Amino acid sequence: MKEDEFRLEKQAEITALAAEFSRELERVCVDLRAAIPRLEGTDAPLERQVSDDDFEVTLTINVSRIVETLRRLPDSAGTEVFVAAYNARWSDS
Repeated sequence: MKEDEFRLEKQAEITALAAEFSRELERVCVDLRAAIPRLEGTDAPLERQVSDDDFEVTLTINVSRIVETLRRLPDSAGTEVFVAAYNARWSDS
């Protein structure tokens, strides 16, 4: 039973973080697609063609770091301010 409780707790944490991630991106007015290639320590997306018309894109980002950075920014700060703040905070990590 404890393992199920742990899983449910972790699932709730992930759901809450994902919701905050979306809210903060919107509040700060960040175009994440434009920002990601410029974030320090973020690998380039991996693309794989899955059919003639479809591609699968795999992207690894650190949501916790992004959310922490976004929390510190004012409303409507924008993508440029976000990228500068993220890189200033996490470039040595």
